[in-house]
Amino acid sequence: MRRLRCSPRGRRVAPARALVWLAGCLLAPGALSGQDVTASAHLDRGEVGVGQTFTLNVVLEGVQRFDQDPALPDMGAFAAFLSSGTQTSVQIVNGRTTVTLTVQYRFQATAEGTFEIGPVTVEAGGETLTTESLSLRVSSAPQPAPGAPGAPAGQPSDPGTIGPNDLFVVAEPNKRRVRENEPVIVDYRLFTRVNVSSYGVTRLPGTAGFWVEEFELPQQPQVEQVVHDGVAYATAVIRKVALYPTGPGSKTLEPLAIEAQVRVQRRSRDPFDDVFGGFFNRSSLFGDVVTAGAASRPVEIEVLPLPAEGRPADFTGLVGDLALESSVDRDSLAANEAVTLRVEVSGSGNLKALAPPELEFPPTVEAFPPEVADRLRTTNAGVSGTRSWEYVLIPRAPGTLTIPGVDMGYYNAAADRYEIASAAPVELRVTGRAVEEALPGARARGSVEALRSDIRFIRIDTPRFRRRGETLFDQAWFWIVALAPVGMVAGAAGLRRRRDRLAGDRAYARDRRAARVAKKRLARAAGLAGGDDARAFYAETTQALEGFVADKLDTSAAGMIRDDLRAALLHRGAREPTVEKYFAALEACDRRRFAPVGAEIEERKTFLARAESVLSALAGELR
Repeated sequence: MRRLRCSPRGRRVAPARALVWLAGCLLAPGALSGQDVTASAHLDRGEVGVGQTFTLNVVLEGVQRFDQDPALPDMGAFAAFLSSGTQTSVQIVNGRTTVTLTVQYRFQATAEGTFEIGPVTVEAGGETLTTESLSLRVSSAPQPAPGAPGAPAGQPSDPGTIGPNDLFVVAEPNKRRVRENEPVIVDYRLFTRVNVSSYGVTRLPGTAGFWVEEFELPQQPQVEQVVHDGVAYATAVIRKVALYPTGPGSKTLEPLAIEAQVRVQRRSRDPFDDVFGGFFNRSSLFGDVVTAGAASRPVEIEVLPLPAEGRPADFTGLVGDLALESSVDRDSLAANEAVTLRVEVSGSGNLKALAPPELEFPPTVEAFPPEVADRLRTTNAGVSGTRSWEYVLIPRAPGTLTIPGVDMGYYNAAADRYEIASAAPVELRVTGRAVEEALPGARARGSVEALRSDIRFIRIDTPRFRRRGETLFDQAWFWIVALAPVGMVAGAAGLRRRRDRLAGDRAYARDRRAARVAKKRLARAAGLAGGDDARAFYAETTQALEGFVADKLDTSAAGMIRDDLRAALLHRGAREPTVEKYFAALEACDRRRFAPVGAEIEERKTFLARAESVLSALAGELR
């Protein structure tokens, strides 16, 4: 709902005159300029009862929209969100235009206690604003609306306020203590003493733990006049369901929430309402339409388990009343002709959950899976009607066939005992000849499945199918061949670019070949490790160590200073332990290059592996 305010004292004016005032407000110089952006939050009331609704209002002044939706605090411990709505108003007070945007968040209180509602974060006008914290008290007893009888003193009656006693929803189960799979009929009834023009369900109850069957209600609810807690209300059933608990234990019927459009009359003190009243003042004639929310309170249902004593072996799990009947469409037929067996269950209970009966047919009968047909209706006693299964049977041999009977166990809640519904066996008279006699030369068959080999196909290998309308462009190989030259050109261009960079960028070229050059030098050192000249081995290893770092840092190996080299390696990303191992290897090379000839061959090979490990670590760490 959008309300326009633009009067010297901020009072509401008639819609026809409001447009004139608003045009003047918006055309006035600096009408909206310089206005500070502020955000605040308040509750429509500070105390509610468990199951009642309350509204959190987030008010933004100074701009006409939010940059992002307000971030609400977590209120899941004591409230459930129902719906939200937005209102916008424009006021002019002493020549100053004020734009106000209000977002109303409707909740239902779910837990008793005193709770703090944290600040709401609002982003608007390029700023991030935070509202103040609020306090809400939720009591176990329903609280009257402001201005209603019994309301706290100091709260005046406002004809435009819709309180919890003016509009509410009640969940009315016909039972609160049932057996497992016994139906519970729940009426969700709307009570109102205000003029509701329309409504919509904003939150349906969860169905965890229940099999749900909806009642078909008339499109226009049937309104009744009743007295509830000594107050006259108009009431109508807005939803009706049959709930079948699927397991024992305590079950909770969650709330159903609605949002209604309510037309209210407002008393105005504006003298223009008397002058321009009547036909031109549509608000006086028809009132204002406001949005109000309501939700039912949670209801506890105690579900008792089914008794174990006396439970039949063929118990289906159904609770209610059953009658069973079997029949065939004809009782005489020739071999290899089809007959329909119909098994029908009638009664009350959760018939939709019934599985088809398990029947064992004679070996000379071919049976096809059944087709299911329902003729069910939902009444105040639950779901009732019939469910049937139709089996197509083909006898393959003559004689008298007996179709076995059917038994279904169920629990009769009214009598508090298990009972069994039975259907008598059905006999069929099959004439004609067996399949073996009807097909001269055919070998004997002992089962129905073997008869399928009587039909021979000209072609038994798997055919190759091709889609109709398939073109060359739908083939994967076409695109591979077509795109291969593009990929080759792209690869050649990348290779050419890399070669050009290697030729023109010396530092890049040295960095790229550093590992390859060091590997060659270490290979030469490995060849010298088994010889008699230890000095040559350590000299070649030193060149591999120093040359690798010099190429990576784009410097001269002959002029490297150890301290500067250490700082450069650390700056390029090498880790301190790796750098220390590198310099330790260099120092070992320097010592052993001038040691007496005759160092052990195994010692050289071990040191070579050490140098390879150090260079590998540096190659992985240097950026």
